[in-house]
Amino acid sequence: MPTYSMQHIHLFSKDAIAAGKFYANAFGVETREAKTWQGLPRCDMKLGGLTVLISTVKGDLQETASDRNAQLGINHFGFRVDDMDQAYTDLTAKGVEFTSKPHAYRGSKVAFIEGPDRVSIELVEY
Repeated sequence: MPTYSMQHIHLFSKDAIAAGKFYANAFGVETREAKTWQGLPRCDMKLGGLTVLISTVKGDLQETASDRNAQLGINHFGFRVDDMDQAYTDLTAKGVEFTSKPHAYRGSKVAFIEGPDRVSIELVEY
């Protein structure tokens, strides 16, 4: 059996560069501007060793369900944090919206924030 490992995640955005600035501000990552195969703006970055690509999409976009838990596809992605209380204080000071404040869950602390284009991001401390 071959060995598999995560190589990247690819997000679509109405404004990839602005979305990249959110991640840079919230998580302190370096971003690099690039172009999609259609020549539209794209933002590339590394988050905790994972490559994240954000491509600008144009045209007739499909809107997601009003309830993010009632749609197919990626529901959320998560980041491990070493200090949830410090992460909450830091991200709140940066104006990041918590859709679920830090709370205990199955022996760990979890919280959810909303990124650009309604991307749900879970923070986990364990």
